[in-house]
Amino acid sequence: MGELEAVHLPVDTGAAWENVDRQQARDEGADGPAPPAPPVCPRCGYRCERRPTYYGAHVLFENAERQPAHLVPVGHRWYVDPGGRVWNGGTGEPAPGARSFVPHRLRCPALALVDAPGAPHG
Repeated sequence: MGELEAVHLPVDTGAAWENVDRQQARDEGADGPAPPAPPVCPRCGYRCERRPTYYGAHVLFENAERQPAHLVPVGHRWYVDPGGRVWNGGTGEPAPGARSFVPHRLRCPALALVDAPGAPHG
């Protein structure tokens, strides 16, 4: 069996998955400011609840209360693990009784609904 050659990337090149992570954050609307910045919406100035994602981005939520997931639009259902990290449920059907956070982007007065990731465009 041959030896594997090391791949040397330029110093300013991120890991291969970083582009995927950034795209996922854009697609899901995980664009909240990271600590130590305050959890304030950069568009309207509303102070929000902030949670980290598994891919290093942050999501702003209206408040810490979770809503019945079936009442939150598809693509905007955010679930939380016991450690406080969140993930987007995507287009999957929520489990019976599931509860999810409502992202601030759905209620931000500075955005039109079509500006919110996952919103239908027409």
